[in-house]
Amino acid sequence: MKVSQPNLKPDHKKLIHSVFVFESDTKETKNLPFYADGFPGIVFFHSEHPVTVFVGSESKVMDPVFVYGQTIEPIRIQIEGPFFFVMAQLFPAVVEETLKIPVVELTNSCWTIPYSDWVLEPNFKLAIDSKSSSLAAEALIDFILKKGEKFQPDLILHACLEEILDLKGNCEIAKLSKKHGLSERTLQRRFQNYVGLTPKQFSTIIRFQASLYELNDVSKSKLTDVAYASGYADQSHFIRQFKTFTKQRPFRFREKI
Repeated sequence: MKVSQPNLKPDHKKLIHSVFVFESDTKETKNLPFYADGFPGIVFFHSEHPVTVFVGSESKVMDPVFVYGQTIEPIRIQIEGPFFFVMAQLFPAVVEETLKIPVVELTNSCWTIPYSDWVLEPNFKLAIDSKSSSLAAEALIDFILKKGEKFQPDLILHACLEEILDLKGNCEIAKLSKKHGLSERTLQRRFQNYVGLTPKQFSTIIRFQASLYELNDVSKSKLTDVAYASGYADQSHFIRQFKTFTKQRPFRFREKI
């Protein structure tokens, strides 16, 4: 299976955080694991076989274009090749403002984009007919840009979100709210409506994502090194939070990578 991350143009980055493309030209069944990353998103895939999303003990067969919300539980997507699977991570408010889907209601859930909403977009059909992942990525990005033509981000909340990302989740919410002239309670309420998570929850997820990156660094053979590099106070705190998001201990997780 090939995994790639297309570069985004500057005008894309008001709506889209990143895009990932997974593709396979074999008939093997693949299980794509996804963990909390702080962003909802939209997917466009093609396979000749049913594609199933597993969250905990629940499963759902998905249509070719769907939106997913904030993920707290680990998610597994089972897809049989040949296939392409394009995933665009969206800045949270984009989902509600442009697709009219309440971001809070999407947590650990998926919503199908009706066939009638995308079937007339020529690049979707062309990507499916030619089995082209690059055309699929272009089609999905164009679809998002068209839907989000009039989107205007909340500049204060977007700045808070970017600051948490820049600090890899290691920031004090009290200082963040004071910096932007908001009370902690106001920031929490507005942030949750904008992102679907509280600032603390979002920060916790971004720090977890930083730990995934550090765990892939083979030079860090000790859990304490990974924990401190990711901003955790101690190893036990790191292990507890890692297990919350992956249901596995960190080194057991690394063995399976």
